[in-house]
Amino acid sequence: MSALAIVLSGLLAGLLSQSDGVDVFGNAGLGGGLFFSVGGGVAIAVIVASALAMVVRRHSILAGLSIAAAAVAGVMAALFPSDVAAVFAGGVLLGCTAVWASSERVLQAVLTASFLLGLLSVGAVEALQYGDVPRRYADYLTEPDVSTPVVIPVLCALVVLATAWGVRGGPGRQGPPPDRDIRTIGAILLVPIGGLLLNVLFVHNLFQSSYGFGGHWYFGLFVVPVLFAAAALLPGRGGTMVLAGVAVLLTSTTVARVGIEVSDGVWVLGLVAVTALAVAAGAALGVRWGRPLAGFTILAVVCVTALFESPPLDNVNYVASLVLFPAAAAYLYVACTSADPTPTTLGLAVPVAITVPMVVTYGWTAYTPLTSIDTSAYSPSVDLWLSTGAAFATVVLACVGTWFLGRRPLPSSAVDDV
Repeated sequence: MSALAIVLSGLLAGLLSQSDGVDVFGNAGLGGGLFFSVGGGVAIAVIVASALAMVVRRHSILAGLSIAAAAVAGVMAALFPSDVAAVFAGGVLLGCTAVWASSERVLQAVLTASFLLGLLSVGAVEALQYGDVPRRYADYLTEPDVSTPVVIPVLCALVVLATAWGVRGGPGRQGPPPDRDIRTIGAILLVPIGGLLLNVLFVHNLFQSSYGFGGHWYFGLFVVPVLFAAAALLPGRGGTMVLAGVAVLLTSTTVARVGIEVSDGVWVLGLVAVTALAVAAGAALGVRWGRPLAGFTILAVVCVTALFESPPLDNVNYVASLVLFPAAAAYLYVACTSADPTPTTLGLAVPVAITVPMVVTYGWTAYTPLTSIDTSAYSPSVDLWLSTGAAFATVVLACVGTWFLGRRPLPSSAVDDV
C-alpha cells in the first residue's frame, strides 16, 4: 500500500502542479506579475515542496500533510476550482512523497515515473474534461459549459485512502537526516525565484508592446545560468537532478503537442497509455542501467527532430515526442536521482517552476493566419533553427555539467549506504 500511495501521490502531484488553466499573465503591474499570476503561486509551491523534503522526516506528519493536500485538492476541484490551490497542493504532495520514497531506489523511480506521467497527461485530462470542445476554446467557456472534472477528485480520494492505509504499517526504513545546509537553501530559492522573475519579465514585455506581438521571445534563456548556479550550489552530486530537469524542460519546448487537441476519449486514453508505457520503460531501464550520458544524448536527438516540420518527415518528430521524450526523460531522472530527497524534489520541480517557456511563441491570438505575419523582421525558418539550437546546446551543456558534478566525492553517509 505504501508503494501504491507513492504511485498515486506522484501522479496527482504531477497533474496538479502544471495546470494549463492558471492565469499566467496576472496584470501589467509588478504586483500583479508577482502575486496574481501563476508565477507567484508556483514559486511558493516549489519552495514549500523543497522545504518539506529538506526538513520533515516523521512519516506520520508526511502522511497527514499528503492526506490534507489531497483532500483540499479534491474538494476544490469538485466545488470551487482554484488553480493556485491545486498547484500548492501538488507541491505539498511532491515534497512529502519524495521523503517517503527516499528509503529505496525503486520507490524513487516509481515516484519519478508517476510524477512525470502526471505532467505529461495534463492535456489529456483537460481533453477528457472538456469533451468535444477544442482546448483552444476552453479558456472562453462559461461556468455552465465546463464539465465537472472527474479524474482529479477520484484520484484525490484514492490518494487519501492509500496513504492512510499505507502509514498504518509503518515505514520499512527511516529516511535520511534533515538537510539544513545553507547551500541547499540557496539552491531552493534560486530555482523558483528565477522562474518568478522570468514570469514578471514576460508579463512586463507583453503589456509594454505597442503594436501587438509576434515571433519568439528568447529572454527566457537568461534563466539557464540561474538553474546551472542552483545545480552547482547543491552539495555533493545532488545538482545532477537539477541539470536533468533543465534538459527535460528545454527538450519539452521542441516536442510536438501530441494529443492536446484530441477530443475522442478513446484516442486520448490510448495516448496516455502509450506515454505511460514509455515512462515505465525508461524508469525501469534507469534503475537497471542508469547512465546519465545516454539520457542526455537521447534528449538531444529529440531536440534535433524538431527541425523535421514538413510532411512526411514531421512524423519523426511526432514519434520522438510521443515515445522517445517520455522514456528518455524518465530514464535521465532515475539515472540522476539522489539519495537525498531535497535534490530529487527540486529537480522534478524544475519544469514546473519555469512557468514561461524559455523559447515561446506568443501573439494577440492563435488564429492569426500565417500569411499575415510580417516576415521582414521575423523568419519562421530561421527562428526554428535558433530555438532548436538553443535547446540542443543547453542539453549538451547540462550533460557536461553533470559530468563535472559526477566527479564530486560522495558524502560519507552515501558511501556507507553503498
